[in-house]
Amino acid sequence: MDILLPHGLATLPAWLGIAITIAVPVAIALLLGRVMYTLFTHAEFQANAVVGAVKYGFVVEIYAVVAALTLVGAWDTFQTARDTLQKEASGLYMLALAVDTFDGPRLEATRHEMRGAIRAYAASVVAQDWPAMQAGLPSTASDAAFQRMTRAFLDADGERSAQQVLQQKTGDWLGQVAEARIARLSVQSRTLSGLIWMLVLTVSVAVIAFQWFFGGASAAMHYAMAAVIAVIVGSVLLVSVKLAFPYVGDPALLTPAPFLAMMDLR
Repeated sequence: MDILLPHGLATLPAWLGIAITIAVPVAIALLLGRVMYTLFTHAEFQANAVVGAVKYGFVVEIYAVVAALTLVGAWDTFQTARDTLQKEASGLYMLALAVDTFDGPRLEATRHEMRGAIRAYAASVVAQDWPAMQAGLPSTASDAAFQRMTRAFLDADGERSAQQVLQQKTGDWLGQVAEARIARLSVQSRTLSGLIWMLVLTVSVAVIAFQWFFGGASAAMHYAMAAVIAVIVGSVLLVSVKLAFPYVGDPALLTPAPFLAMMDLR
């Protein structure tokens, strides 16, 4: 299994994603309970209670480890994507602030090109990079716009000492944007692999199913506990999926809002 299933789940509207990740595990738990109570008698469940409880504890420990690793990995993916986006946006903002330093009538065309290049790059990120990132596909669509922005700032001829000093800083800011851009476009390669998602789903199903191999004094109480466990399992899966794919969903955890603001630069 690859990442298509969790990615597709992350793209769903929030209400639908919650409904699926909660309702499906609960339905599986209740259906398995119905099947097990049909196949085995209460005496058989009681006879297996001690051994079943011990084995279920082992399964739960494995699930706890897998769930923790998945949540940590998903959080790391989200945090890296968020920090990368902030780094790129802050670099663009500093470049935008630097434009007015190149004042004077002789540099009017330079200022116009700088602002136009920033707007074009931001528009390219929103219109071309972002859909590719949401689909989990590589994209080089903003290369031309980034190169134009680079040339607009590096080729500017400063007339005053302040402008010449600032040109050295613009190179640093462009490098910051370039580094963050590469990291942003490669975030999909750092998400959890299909094998991890397969392990998460397998252990989740095991936790939901294995509890029915031993019984309790009350069938209604057992059904209630099974439903609660299923809700916990579904919630862990939902949070992991949303964090691992921060650019997709309705609403998405990360949006192109900073780049939309740069598109209005005048």
